[in-house]
Amino acid sequence: MAKQIYKSGNYVIVDNTPGDYQFSTRYSYFIEEYNNFIIIDKVNRVTIPISDAVNYTDDSATAYTESTLRDFLITNTSSPANSGGGGGGGSVGATLMKTNQTISYRTGDDGDLEKGRATDFLTLSSANPFGTLERFTDELGGQTYANQIIIDWSTYNGTEVLGYGDSAFSGNTWNDAIDNALATSIGSYTSGWRLPNINELWSLINMGVTGNKGLNYYPWTQLTWAYTLGTFWSSTTTAYASTQAAILKNFTIEIDNKTKTTVYNWIPVRNFTVSGTTLT
Repeated sequence: MAKQIYKSGNYVIVDNTPGDYQFSTRYSYFIEEYNNFIIIDKVNRVTIPISDAVNYTDDSATAYTESTLRDFLITNTSSPANSGGGGGGGSVGATLMKTNQTISYRTGDDGDLEKGRATDFLTLSSANPFGTLERFTDELGGQTYANQIIIDWSTYNGTEVLGYGDSAFSGNTWNDAIDNALATSIGSYTSGWRLPNINELWSLINMGVTGNKGLNYYPWTQLTWAYTLGTFWSSTTTAYASTQAAILKNFTIEIDNKTKTTVYNWIPVRNFTVSGTTLT
């Protein structure tokens, strides 16, 4: 059974000349099958026997393994070369994440079909830049969250990734929440924080939790009860009333709209630039 270890809008073909790499814009994937590295596109199939890995080396003449060749592909092919629209261009976006609802109440419901991207809500289908399949890590690639920052690798586009401030920010009107989010400083990241829009908040809700509380899963469960069970402001103004903004009700797992003078909690978010395993 083939095991997919990397997928990208671009890819690298290793041809018959050791160390000679060719790039293509066809959609493809890279797998390990029966002790072979295989790169496949819509037309071609290139097989690299693991026993011949010594013939496929990096600049230091070190033979590739599954892990190091995957890292090479991630580094060199993570962003599609062509994101144009019709006419056979590249991919124009990503499939939405799974909700993590696995209990089915009837044929054809979410728990039955489990549609969406990634292996499950917390597990990516291909490695993040730190070489793990963890959707959520801290900015160092671990899961200790010493600096109160949660990186969501499901949002990684090859250049940037979203990261949330893992702290209790509470008791603000909508305007104050926006101002305070813009002024947020966490660890060495002293600027660039903002109030998330409603889509960015909703993407964190885990429909596979027991009972209510959509954020009732690690790493969010390390927070205080008041924060975990809270209602959170988004930066999104309601379409039919400019005096109201969208809120996320964590306890009942729903989106609502409230007057901007109401007081609620909030979570700061930031776009981090990714270079290798360094986030800035």
